[in-house]
Amino acid sequence: MRKGRRIFDDRGGESRDIQGILLEHMNVIIDTLDNFRSMIDSLLALDTRRSQEYLEMIDHLETKADDVHRENVIKVCKGSFFGYMREDILAFMEHVDDIADSAKEASRVLMMRRIPDDALQKFFNANSIAYINGSIETVMHLLDLVNALNEKRDVILEKVKRVEQSEESVDTIKGSVLHELYSSNTYDILTIIQLKEFVQLVDRIADSAEDASDVIILMLAKGYA
Repeated sequence: MRKGRRIFDDRGGESRDIQGILLEHMNVIIDTLDNFRSMIDSLLALDTRRSQEYLEMIDHLETKADDVHRENVIKVCKGSFFGYMREDILAFMEHVDDIADSAKEASRVLMMRRIPDDALQKFFNANSIAYINGSIETVMHLLDLVNALNEKRDVILEKVKRVEQSEESVDTIKGSVLHELYSSNTYDILTIIQLKEFVQLVDRIADSAEDASDVIILMLAKGYA
């Protein structure tokens, strides 16, 4: 991986790396989403024990993401990370942390009450799986954006656009998923409520990724890259 933009603190001493700090946080988020996807696969296989193990791992990784977030906030506040961009960097990290929070809450919602097997397998059809994968893919585009922060402005803007397009696609699929949920007579009322909350939390994964990419646009406007 190429080195990111390096910023020097107020004393002209040890250099800091914005890209490295953001990637450290992002990598924990990606691990969280990998386990989130695996948990859903286990649920589809009706392997409750394995699903619970993935839930515990997601909870652990979300806590790790919080720890990394907290440590990096301290680094940014103590350094001179382009002082006029400090708030933007902090905002980016907050949105990224929201991704892990949403994945954890979505996992808990699915596991808080056992959904009948027939309802579970009907809900997780090709459309809803595409919805989940699309949300995760939006975050992967965000990771690609962070990896490109040392590139030219046009390249960075193209990466931002991909995040936005991916989130828009997720929004479109979300409408279809909710329509299928509400129009089917397979689900009892508690299952509908449970799955609706799950859908909304998955949507927050993609929304948070797009919000983070919007921060990069602000940074570009202030002279980054």
